[in-house]
Amino acid sequence: MGTEELIQEARLRHSEGRFGVAADLLLEAFRQEPERPDVAREIGRLMRAIGDPAGAVSYLKRAWHLEPADSLTVAELVLALHELGRRDEATQVMLASLDAGLEQTGFVAGLISSS
Repeated sequence: MGTEELIQEARLRHSEGRFGVAADLLLEAFRQEPERPDVAREIGRLMRAIGDPAGAVSYLKRAWHLEPADSLTVAELVLALHELGRRDEATQVMLASLDAGLEQTGFVAGLISSS
C-alpha cells in the first residue's frame, strides 16, 4: 500500500476510534516517506486524540516546519500547545504562520474540525 492509501485508511480508522490500527498505518506511512508533512500531522492528530499532547507537539512541529501555513497543522499545534499550558508558544506559532501566509478563515475551519 502506498503512502497516500495508508494515510486515507488511517484517517478512516481514526474516525472509527480504532487508534491502534490507525497508528500502525501511519507509522508505515512515516517509514515510507518521513518528510511528508501530512504524515507527521496525522500522527500528531492521533497522539492528541489519545491524550498525549506532548507527543503530538513533536510531530505537529515537524509538519509545521515543513508547511507553516497549513491551516489544519496550525490548528492542531495551537490546540496541543494550549492543552499543555504553553500559550506564549501557541501565539508565536500563530504569528509565524500568519507571516508565512496562513489564511485566517482556513485556520478557523481547522480549529472547528480539530476540536
